[in-house]
Amino acid sequence: MPPDRELDSLREKRKKELLAQNIKKELALKNQEKETNQMKARQVRATEIVNKALEPEAVVYMNWLTKSNPAVALTIKDTVILLIQKKMLQKQLSKIDIMKIERELTGVDSTIRIKRRGKEITDLNENLKSKE
Repeated sequence: MPPDRELDSLREKRKKELLAQNIKKELALKNQEKETNQMKARQVRATEIVNKALEPEAVVYMNWLTKSNPAVALTIKDTVILLIQKKMLQKQLSKIDIMKIERELTGVDSTIRIKRRGKEITDLNENLKSKE
């Protein structure tokens, strides 16, 4: 039986197409890996810069905040980097400063609550208003 040349040429053509697709996929994967590595490097660098602008206990709090509420932590990091970039930061930020920024971002106000024997828990504002 003579070999079918047309069939062989179709096979070769298909092999080349598959090889080209494979190469494109590999290049796309490499580019994606490269971009991910660059993003990770930027995040590490940003974290290092922010950590230099924070006191040690604020760094610990930021690490906790990054795990518990990453969106807020990222916003705080961006804010601190912006302040550093504009040279508006004169001293290192404390844990309390970071907590204030977090509360402003989340919209949580601090409240003082009072519990007296035999009575329910009330806010300090309500307690002072009732005494007036």
